[in-house]
Amino acid sequence: MAHQDAHFVQTCYSGTVNDKLNQAGRLHANLGGRAASVPGLTEALGQLREHARALDEQMRVMEMGQRCGQCAATPGGGCCSAFMAGNADAVQLLINLLMGVDVTYQEQSGESCGFLGPQGCLFLVKPIFCLNYNCSHILTGSEPGHLATLYQRAGAVLSRQTEVESLLLEELRKRLKPQATVDNLNAS
Repeated sequence: MAHQDAHFVQTCYSGTVNDKLNQAGRLHANLGGRAASVPGLTEALGQLREHARALDEQMRVMEMGQRCGQCAATPGGGCCSAFMAGNADAVQLLINLLMGVDVTYQEQSGESCGFLGPQGCLFLVKPIFCLNYNCSHILTGSEPGHLATLYQRAGAVLSRQTEVESLLLEELRKRLKPQATVDNLNAS
């Protein structure tokens, strides 16, 4: 069972962007319409959605989508470079799917992140690195009050995101146990 659990975790957090997208799709299909039956998940997703929308609004106020999108289009891709798409993991992608986000990856995005659209990041729930990092353009070009609100809202999102991720991993691991038992019986 420990091996299966380690393999499951590896498939969620390792591999190519397409590997993680495929895993998120499988997890979403496995969880399907049963997500509402996971204790606490509906409420936690609702709170996460509220916090993510508040953060999104603060990012709009600070014109971060436009600023980051323009920077990403420069040579080297800025912070939202093609490399950054790899920071998305299958659980974060699953959370976005559960929230109704159309998770599309533009593999031919050039030097920009494949999850970056004209208005900025396509995710409602962003990779943790993307929430924690603010470049010098943001730090020097923003009012201190706006930055304080940004940090507060990002912290609220991270807190709820961690809670939702824990609930999902616990539920998905439970779903692995019956399969592991069947596999062990078949191997006997």
